[in-house]
Amino acid sequence: MATTIPLSTFYDSRGKTIRLGKRVGSGGEGDVYELASSPTTTVAKIYKKPLEEHKQEKLRLMARGCNDELEAISAWPTDVLMSRPGGPVVGFLMPRITDAEPVHKVYGPTHRKETFPHADWRFLVRAAKNLAAAFCVIHKYGYVIGDVNEGNILVNDTACVRLIDCDSFQVRSGGRTFYCEVGVAHFTPPELQKTDTYRLERTTNQDNFGLAVLIFQLLFLGRHPYAGVYSGKEDMPIEKAIAEFRFPYGRNAKARLMAPPPNSVGLAVVPDTVATLFERAFAEAGMRDSGRPSAEEWWDALDPFESRLRRCGTDGVHYYYAGLSSCPWCRLESQSGVLLFLSADSITKIDLRREWQKAEAIPSPGALPSVTPGMYYVQPAPLTPSVSRSLQFRKFRQLSGIILAVACLVLAIGELVTDPLVILLIGLVAIALFFVPGGEEAERKKRWSRLETAEYMWRLWSKKWTDEAGDAAFSAQLARLRELKRTYERIDREFQRGVMALEKTVRDVQISGFLERYAIASGSLSRINPAQMAALAHAGIVTAADVTPGRLRRVSALDPRVSGELISWRERLEKAFLFDPAKGPNRSGIRALVHRFQPQMRPVEAELVQGIHRLARIQQDVVKKRVSLRAPVEKRARELAQARADYRPFESDIEEAIRRDIEAVMRRILSR
Repeated sequence: MATTIPLSTFYDSRGKTIRLGKRVGSGGEGDVYELASSPTTTVAKIYKKPLEEHKQEKLRLMARGCNDELEAISAWPTDVLMSRPGGPVVGFLMPRITDAEPVHKVYGPTHRKETFPHADWRFLVRAAKNLAAAFCVIHKYGYVIGDVNEGNILVNDTACVRLIDCDSFQVRSGGRTFYCEVGVAHFTPPELQKTDTYRLERTTNQDNFGLAVLIFQLLFLGRHPYAGVYSGKEDMPIEKAIAEFRFPYGRNAKARLMAPPPNSVGLAVVPDTVATLFERAFAEAGMRDSGRPSAEEWWDALDPFESRLRRCGTDGVHYYYAGLSSCPWCRLESQSGVLLFLSADSITKIDLRREWQKAEAIPSPGALPSVTPGMYYVQPAPLTPSVSRSLQFRKFRQLSGIILAVACLVLAIGELVTDPLVILLIGLVAIALFFVPGGEEAERKKRWSRLETAEYMWRLWSKKWTDEAGDAAFSAQLARLRELKRTYERIDREFQRGVMALEKTVRDVQISGFLERYAIASGSLSRINPAQMAALAHAGIVTAADVTPGRLRRVSALDPRVSGELISWRERLEKAFLFDPAKGPNRSGIRALVHRFQPQMRPVEAELVQGIHRLARIQQDVVKKRVSLRAPVEKRARELAQARADYRPFESDIEEAIRRDIEAVMRRILSR
């Protein structure tokens, strides 16, 4: 029979009345409410459906086993709740946990920058250490979490860890086991991956698998330890990789066809003591009793690790293991383009003036030196006497052919010759005289072939000279740097305006507090009579801070002289005010501005710094290319000049002129 649950009144195990306040949370099993008597420290979870007897008994056992250690690290049941004194259990009381977020909002860079913008790698290491401490307490009292997952672990802004959903934990008492009947595959050990039900006895060794997964995700910025690159043919989801022990960061990863994903770091970023614990946690041997590192072992490894973190000399936001020679986060940010950590007080890590001085110190390679065939004066290769005579005779033949063709045309138009066969014969003779080659043709073709080859090679090398030795790439990169500099300056101006607005607010608050100390009634204001003083008080104008032209105009009892005296009095006091910079803008306000503008600034400054290095490389490459390419380019220019000079004797005949005109027309047509 279903139990009817009143809306707001319940009873604890001693029969004390417990009144509920507003609902503050809701889940699949029940709702969470404030207590009317202690809304800030304790809450009540009320189940939506009646509980089976064994679950009621489990909650009674957990409430009786509650102690200070369990309360400090979890939302542990402190007492059970009944809808009537001595009735069935319908809920329980537990400590209220506020200002904490699920652990996945800590280890993932995107969520962490929004929810925990101040968190650096030190914070993540400490959270991992505190997580191990929480598991250690649970296991110390004989409990098993069972359903280890990212949703039932909360972290606050000091890296303290609290466990929730404790009513699902596995409890043993008097030889009886109350099972944890739920689980999440990504945190479930290999030996349970293929089970059809979670209604079975769990062990602390299985909890230790989930603990190792969570610690890995905290230290490796959200990467799941089994999310890697598989080189086999089939799909490899995380659940299958867990079941088959395919740990992509381990010593045996290659043998299991696994590799870490792109833009990730390996076990080398942690000490060997910590790396060894991960190897043990994810190895096949871990399935044996106590085969995986315990929570206490994790604490013993992480505690000294936290004290061996070093601040990066390049980016003060980065902390890394002191045993490394360089910062892995700088390298990872450069490779991935992802901002991993946010600064607490600055939006930039470079000095723009100094960086721009580096850019200005890089000399321009200047305009490309001119190299053209016209620079070279060459003499054509001499023709043999027979070719020269043949060429001269060809010119005579072509001239004779033209004269004959003109005569043929005149005879035909004037009808001086009426026989078409005669006209045709004269025309054929004219064509033969003009076009039939002579003994010079072989030499002409040879020189024409050389000219075509020389022109083709010149086009290739001229383009190479322009593209590789020209200043276009340098000018384009410099223009990009100037654009980045303007963007940097714009972001910085917007940030500084925000800081000035905060400072103005602080100044206004300070000066207002200063002026509030000076009452009008105690001021040496001779022109104000008692009636006017009463009118000012009625209008709420009591201190110097209240004196403004607008407010004074609304007091009809004041004449202009009195108003002027009040304004002058306030101005004299303002001149005596001293701003206290030590009481500057609130750190949270500055931090909010940093976290707003830093993600905009980081990619700009990164490209700017890398772009200056690239500009220097371009300048060096251009100078080298001008040295290495000049000789072959000049050679091709001389070859073309020589080929043109060699062919020049053949360009004077009429046939060649006609042929070149036809070729020029064809090139224009094809270029369209």
